[in-house]
Amino acid sequence: MDILEKQFKFKENNTNIKTEFFAGLTTFFTMSYLFILSPKILEQAGLNFNSTLTVTCLLVFIGSIMMGLIANRPYAVAPFLGETAFISYTLVNTMGFSIKTAFAAIFISGCLLLLLSIFNIRAFIVNQIPQTIKLAFCSGLGLFFIFIAMKDIGIVNFTQNSIPLETGNFISLNVILGLFCFISIIFLVKRNNKAAVLISILTTTLIGILIGDVQIPDKIFSIPANFSSSILQTDFSGLFDKNFLPMLFVIFILVNIDTAGAIVGLSYKGNFVDKQGNITNLKKVMIADSLAVMLAPIMGTTTPGTYLDSMTGISAGGRTGFTATTVGLLFLIGLILSPIISIIPSYAYAPALLYVGIIMTSVITKIDFEDISEFSTTVFIITAMIFTYNIGTGIICGFIIYPILKLLCSQKEKINIITWIMFIISVLYFLVYPY
Repeated sequence: MDILEKQFKFKENNTNIKTEFFAGLTTFFTMSYLFILSPKILEQAGLNFNSTLTVTCLLVFIGSIMMGLIANRPYAVAPFLGETAFISYTLVNTMGFSIKTAFAAIFISGCLLLLLSIFNIRAFIVNQIPQTIKLAFCSGLGLFFIFIAMKDIGIVNFTQNSIPLETGNFISLNVILGLFCFISIIFLVKRNNKAAVLISILTTTLIGILIGDVQIPDKIFSIPANFSSSILQTDFSGLFDKNFLPMLFVIFILVNIDTAGAIVGLSYKGNFVDKQGNITNLKKVMIADSLAVMLAPIMGTTTPGTYLDSMTGISAGGRTGFTATTVGLLFLIGLILSPIISIIPSYAYAPALLYVGIIMTSVITKIDFEDISEFSTTVFIITAMIFTYNIGTGIICGFIIYPILKLLCSQKEKINIITWIMFIISVLYFLVYPY
């Protein structure tokens, strides 16, 4: 017990082991879709589903443990589904790159991120980002979560028509149970129940089982698939190919921006900021996620980072690295229990994302709505995130629009050198992006 207190500083963070454990359990169940989605997406790039499942769980285990021990923050680390889809569908299936070449680009990106983190350059850049853009990150991520949750519940559906979205079937089982789960979360949160999200996810899943919509698997335990063939599959032979450098640049910017956006969002809602608005322990957080980015392609999976779903654990009271450590250990155990964990339906975990999204959007009240250049930048970033269906692209749009507006509105004193550097990098990103 003393060892854990010394490592995680429960008293200093006004928490305890019980709260931290249940916070980790909450994050774990919210992230349970990774057992299916991440391996399924990578299967489209030619990787084996079962071995990728094993690698994914092991990476979450190692990455989250590193985050917990190095940075003492309740942030889980896992492969980003957006980048995973981009690599599988765009780089591999559309542009013709091999997944092994993509792994090489991810590894190089991880090395660069680690160097920038060690020398405190990444932390300096994030802390120099204007407050308006940081707040837009957080509120935009919240609305993005809401959008994803509504899609997964079935409130809205994608179409192939000129109108991209259509109203879902509100009397379908998915929507009814999804809304039940969401209402349950709000009801329990209002009564200060820190296990509100966890209880609601499990209750909704149980209802699904009882009415026959969720099938209990034939077996509870499974033997993890052999993943030895996935290790060390990086291919650096295309390093000097004319198309490799643009691909590397895009991957590097995406993982850096997505991770920065996640860290900012989680830090502001978890109150891990000082009086000046700077994020505390930022260097250690970035070192931990950079190490995970380096490790991922060596193991045989795509770009990981600080995972936004960690907000559900933070909302459940998670304040230390013990929450992240718990998530990591549960994913390791989940390798054996994957048949039972993978039955959790979307209408049980998506409402947790809906709740988290609503909580994250509340920071928009800190925006200066008297200054049109401030709130128009915020709204632009938020809508770009949602309508491009890409967090990284939305954030990068913000880095372009903010300095232009400030310059034209005679507020050039609010543009620092980092803002201009991010403007140039963001313009370059769109110039080399593989449309």
